[in-house]
Amino acid sequence: MRPVRVLIPAFCAVLAAAFITGCQSPWVQAAVINHSNAPVNLVEVDYPGGSFGVQTIAPHSTFRYRFHILLDDQVTISFTDATGHNHKAKGPGLRQGEEGTLRIEIAPGNTVSWTSSLTPRK
Repeated sequence: MRPVRVLIPAFCAVLAAAFITGCQSPWVQAAVINHSNAPVNLVEVDYPGGSFGVQTIAPHSTFRYRFHILLDDQVTISFTDATGHNHKAKGPGLRQGEEGTLRIEIAPGNTVSWTSSLTPRK
């Protein structure tokens, strides 16, 4: 009976390792970059199936976040500038199952530019 007790935990460990390394979901690594000379506040990014945000991004700083695209739709960002004015910008369309990177850059003057490098998960 002893060999069976040793084999079962070993089998479970091998199965768990195979599951962890072989089953990876598609992720998007987002970076919200504040290129302005003032902080941006109440930053919220709405993506298909969810949202994320941060209270403040300091001048010339970056906030990073990873997420799954759960639906097909467009991404948007909203934020408040240092003078208290609200801004909202629409970004690219995202499709469920894509993975890669998304850069959201806030320039001086509060203009927003988007750079995406996304591919469908195979």
